[in-house]
Amino acid sequence: MAGQGSVEGPEALVRRFWRQVFDQRNLPAARELVTADFRWRGSLGSESEGIEEFLGYAEAAQAAMPDLTVTLQEVAVAGSQVWARLGFRATHHGELLGQPGTGQRISYVGQAVHDVRDGRLSRVWVVADTLSLYRQLVHGSGSTMK
Repeated sequence: MAGQGSVEGPEALVRRFWRQVFDQRNLPAARELVTADFRWRGSLGSESEGIEEFLGYAEAAQAAMPDLTVTLQEVAVAGSQVWARLGFRATHHGELLGQPGTGQRISYVGQAVHDVRDGRLSRVWVVADTLSLYRQLVHGSGSTMK
């Protein structure tokens, strides 16, 4: 089925993207879930165009937070867009927001807008509470997840 989009609905596609690519660290799955011209704007200061640039971002995120899990806490579908409230949990092992690994548990929240085209994700824009995340990295406090 290479080159063809998924027949699943937009919400299921978004959930599968976060579960496989981030929770399960299955980076090759991204090639099946996103368009060739995929655009990513992450809350950790990265923007990428195309699958290869995105995979570079995902590898760096995994190096910094090798046990990262993403929880979709609320999801709304509006046509070809999926909006989600996200919860992130991880152990900080590598450089993140300019801070070296601390070994401490971190958690923060965010929002993401996902555009779906032809059964694949064409754009994801994540905005997260990076101030809370930074405070946790520097001071060990400020978690936004309950």
